[in-house]
Amino acid sequence: MEQKIYVGSNYNPEHWPRDRWAEDVRLMKEAGVNIIRLADLAWSKLEPTNGTFDFGWLDDFIEMVSKENVQIVMATPIEGSPVWLRHIHPEVVATDEFGHIHGDRGHHCHNSSTYAFYVDRIVHKMAAHYASNPAIIGWQIDNELRAVPCYCGECAKNYRRWLQERYGSIEKLNEEWGTVFWSQVYNKWEEVQLPTADQLTKSVSQIVDYKRFCSFSTVNYVNRQIGILKSYAPHQFVTHNSLGLYHGLDVYKLGENLDYMGVDLYPDVDEDNINTIMNLDIHRSAKRANFLVLEQKNGYFNYSDYNLAIEPGIVRLWGYQDIARGANAVLFYNWRANRFSWEQNPNGILRHDGSPRRAYYELQQMNQELKGFGEELAGTTVDAPVGIIHSYDHIWAFDAHVQYKNFEYREHIKSYYHALNKMGITSDLIDPRMDLSRYKIVIAPSLMMVSEEIQENLKTFVKNGGCLVIGARSGFKTWANVTIDTPWPGLLSELSGVLVDEFEVLPDKYSNTIFYNGKEYEVKVWLDMLETKSAETLAVYKQKFYAGRTAISKNSYGKGTVYYVGVMGNEELNSDILLDIVKDRNIPYTFLPEGVFATQRKNDQHSFTFYINKSNEAKQVPLVENGLDVISGNQVSDCVTINGLDVLIVKK
Repeated sequence: MEQKIYVGSNYNPEHWPRDRWAEDVRLMKEAGVNIIRLADLAWSKLEPTNGTFDFGWLDDFIEMVSKENVQIVMATPIEGSPVWLRHIHPEVVATDEFGHIHGDRGHHCHNSSTYAFYVDRIVHKMAAHYASNPAIIGWQIDNELRAVPCYCGECAKNYRRWLQERYGSIEKLNEEWGTVFWSQVYNKWEEVQLPTADQLTKSVSQIVDYKRFCSFSTVNYVNRQIGILKSYAPHQFVTHNSLGLYHGLDVYKLGENLDYMGVDLYPDVDEDNINTIMNLDIHRSAKRANFLVLEQKNGYFNYSDYNLAIEPGIVRLWGYQDIARGANAVLFYNWRANRFSWEQNPNGILRHDGSPRRAYYELQQMNQELKGFGEELAGTTVDAPVGIIHSYDHIWAFDAHVQYKNFEYREHIKSYYHALNKMGITSDLIDPRMDLSRYKIVIAPSLMMVSEEIQENLKTFVKNGGCLVIGARSGFKTWANVTIDTPWPGLLSELSGVLVDEFEVLPDKYSNTIFYNGKEYEVKVWLDMLETKSAETLAVYKQKFYAGRTAISKNSYGKGTVYYVGVMGNEELNSDILLDIVKDRNIPYTFLPEGVFATQRKNDQHSFTFYINKSNEAKQVPLVENGLDVISGNQVSDCVTINGLDVLIVKK
């Protein structure tokens, strides 16, 4: 990709009469659109019958739009398989846990050799046809992939093969899964089944490994297509538009062989914005690099119980928010509102009748504004001094064995994430096996399962001077989701300098109190009672039989520091602890008004600080740095008023 910020849309020429194409292209040119995505879900138009391909209509549109210097991301159109394929081979559709074919958009078996043949064939054909087209700068593989839970015979065979490679022997599998429990010992690999509905006893370790296998199968399915595309067009990038905060697919593994991570975003108008920015930060963190937003909502949502009006300014705000958190391309979905089937709501830059909506003019405004600073901005990356461990393995493990209804792993992560955002500090959300050396602070909320690889990674980080914050409910399980046979927090004991003597899990109607740094805080949910070894006590419980016991500790390890925060359920406490740590690590911060979010993109030459006011009211915002307002051209300093649903970008 060129060093610039791309702003454009998805377009479906197959949905509209040919005599309309020229008008749509004219409107794109007037709006400053410089990128579009094509062929998404168009398999039946590109291969109308088995083995008969028709790219002529798409070639004609590409020739028309490329004359206006619009660059193209081509999608492999395989989420929507054609009717003729499912008629010939119904087995390409996923089989549910009851043994029935269970179809839905995108619900194909990613282990089906039959499906692989047809997918590979059209990808080969498209790659060969478009590899030398200068308008095509990249490819999007499939669309909003799910790690489809399929229970067919091919999946069962591949699952056993995957387990053999993972554990080596049936004896090792029995040991790691603890199959002695309830007499579930396997004598041979053929006895190992998928967790289908007719299985009498399912192990929580089996369920977690099945989730891992489904994710692995989907990543393998993507990597096969990457190989095909790169064999024809190594000069064209490859991406995928991830399904937002969908938790079935490990985006860190998905992103390993992609050139750019991509994501689709459909925020609610009335949400608190935390899920949206968390979504962006996860996908930036997948490759710890700038990424692409391949679908950005701009209108009414198609799958919702209600639809609030799209308020003036919010489309432009969403676009800038994407860019603020690392997007170098924002494609609004869709260019023209769909008329058909499940997506008939007006989520389009143009209305159903082809006339521009207010969103059109906000997109146009963005492109006009970006002319002044977009090229410099494109060469910068997001500054994130803090890493928060966000593990799909842990999501699957907690979901496989829900013990306590008032604890939710993702919400626990969000409590730390939200506290940092209120201080204007951006964090990466990372897998625990990633390199941690770039961070000043790493936070590991409820790192329940710890492997030796993760233990060594955390040790290396702290030994070299890093600061690690370990959250409650950590370190008491193996990577196979089995409770350890040593004192908690297990492999984290030496690092933290504490042992967990006892714990208490409180229902919502009960709480305890801790005393931290001269102040009392109410705590709930999971409470660890710590026995300090090498650590010092920072906070103690005030009530019940464990009054006076350690709740929060601090330990020196190598050149670094480890905090063990053994309590949950108090946002103010999280904020105060993190503020103390942030000050200790000399990380710049500023307290932002409610509804305002700040992010900085920088390189050796420039820094751009984005202030996004998601609220409807004007806010007085203290600046991290004084500098030039790149949109107005005015110098700004100290404290600035930002209007509701507006953006300030300060260059230094």
